[in-house]
Amino acid sequence: MLTHPVLAFDIETIPDPEAGRRLYDLTGDDRNVVREMVRLRLEETDGRTEYPELPFHRIVAICGAWLDLPALLEQAAPASTTATTTASDPLFKLEILGGDALNERSHLESFLAKITSSPSPPRLISWNGNGFDLPVIRYRSMLHGIAAPELYRSEGEWKWNNYQGRYHDMHVDLMDVLSGYGASRWVGLGKMCDLLQIPSKSFLTKPIYEHILDGEQELVGEYCKLDCLDTLLVFLVWLVHAGQLEGAQLGEIVAVIREEVETEKYEGWAEIAEGLEGWPSWGKP
Repeated sequence: MLTHPVLAFDIETIPDPEAGRRLYDLTGDDRNVVREMVRLRLEETDGRTEYPELPFHRIVAICGAWLDLPALLEQAAPASTTATTTASDPLFKLEILGGDALNERSHLESFLAKITSSPSPPRLISWNGNGFDLPVIRYRSMLHGIAAPELYRSEGEWKWNNYQGRYHDMHVDLMDVLSGYGASRWVGLGKMCDLLQIPSKSFLTKPIYEHILDGEQELVGEYCKLDCLDTLLVFLVWLVHAGQLEGAQLGEIVAVIREEVETEKYEGWAEIAEGLEGWPSWGKP
């Protein structure tokens, strides 16, 4: 589990207004169409959800928390005498993958490039990635005619451990794994952050589609990055729980993460960085 860099990823979506126009003959600008899609979906599901079926989600952000776990652990090892990274190869990085929120193709292409450009393919980490993020990425890539063979690798060693296998670990859907693959009820990422005392907060004040329609895509991007960080931190605690990582190693990794978080420009990150000081209480370097 420690042999590959990891990419904790997350997507943010809105109801696709183009689908609303094609499927429901809705008219008007994106704001009116999206709001009518929400109303229709609430009516259709007796108020259970306002979001459409997975193929009709339009991706407005894909973000990632990149952690070069093998290099970081090698660098921290007492016997280490050589560095495996350079200034251009950060040990940890939070990033928005893609361009303008409404340029869906850019989000998809940037995400796919991220998992192929590294010399060592990253282990994907998600929260409900099997149930939501990856299916939406596949559907929307097909809509745009984007080839994504990297998602389907099955040759050689990939036959036994790939991004598609539910019980493989090149993609770890933490929500699925921690529930015993559905044997118990799934819990939300926010509940896990509460349990583990992970410093987190919502940067949003209204539904994502309202932020996007109001031109506040930067805020949605910051929120998406925070979800990636939270997912990564849960993964690291799970590694300790699974006997893959020691508590002192976790403390060293969190120190690297905190240093990077302190450089984030959006004001909401200052509180997150402060909360990472000494977290977790048992993970002392």
